[in-house]
Amino acid sequence: MDLQMNGFAGVDFNRETLTERDVIHVCRRLREHDVVAFLPTLITNDPERTANLAETIFRALPVEGAKILGIHLEGPFLSPKPGACGAHPLKWIRPPDLDWVKRLQDRCQGMIRLLTLSPEWPGSIELIEKLVHEMGIRVAIGHTMAAPEHITEAVNAGATLSTHLGNGIPAFLARHPNPIWSQLAEPKLWASVIGDGFHLSREVFEVFQKVKENNLFLVSDSTEFAGMPPGKYHAHIGGDVVLRPDGKLHLANDATLLAGSAMSMKQIIEKIVRHDWLTFEQAWELGSTRPWTYLGETCELEKVERVTDL
Repeated sequence: MDLQMNGFAGVDFNRETLTERDVIHVCRRLREHDVVAFLPTLITNDPERTANLAETIFRALPVEGAKILGIHLEGPFLSPKPGACGAHPLKWIRPPDLDWVKRLQDRCQGMIRLLTLSPEWPGSIELIEKLVHEMGIRVAIGHTMAAPEHITEAVNAGATLSTHLGNGIPAFLARHPNPIWSQLAEPKLWASVIGDGFHLSREVFEVFQKVKENNLFLVSDSTEFAGMPPGKYHAHIGGDVVLRPDGKLHLANDATLLAGSAMSMKQIIEKIVRHDWLTFEQAWELGSTRPWTYLGETCELEKVERVTDL
């Protein structure tokens, strides 16, 4: 189960040329990787293009293979500050706009299940309340430089998740307070983490796990290069990139700079177990039953019995 996937097997959900056939291709390939359900993730983009992409995903349903349970909308109400915005195009980041979300939800027939935003914007709290209590959309905090009081207000308004905690944030922060501490300290916040071994160090992963305990789960945050063989590729965001045999995806001209994630959930679980970050049972729970629980879905265990070779 993967609640954050930007693409897979050569398909980018955020590319304007996305087709229904592309969506079907991803679902079939994901099932080969034993992923049974996921949320395609649309990042900050031109508003009309976002709507077109969401409509394309909806028109592809129903599909064989991995089941699409909805769309994760990551942005556009994110922090515009350097480092926090990450790979999200700054020109499309903007303040909260409930009317736009409602129009988008209408166009994709209610597909939006999860929305990541930064509560540092004026109007964020009102938006969270409307999304959660009137539209039934779960709200996550991410790509944020929000002050502690804004994070607390967001949680009180209904936000329930930290999106890829520890990423989507500047490399250098104040010792305290800072948005990571503030989100860790909120007992009502779940946290998702990218467990590929490149986006977080083992020490940080262990601290997050100890603090969040049963409210932590894995996401791949995969790009179109996940499920592809190692080699050199060109990304429409980031330019030339290199996918190494160990799964690290980095810029071609600087191996220290990540170009996104390129591992499926099954590969992440395998790596976590192989490097003794967690036992198989622990890793399986973080990459399977917990995201189902967070989303409020019932996990049908017979669908995942194929993964028995780890």
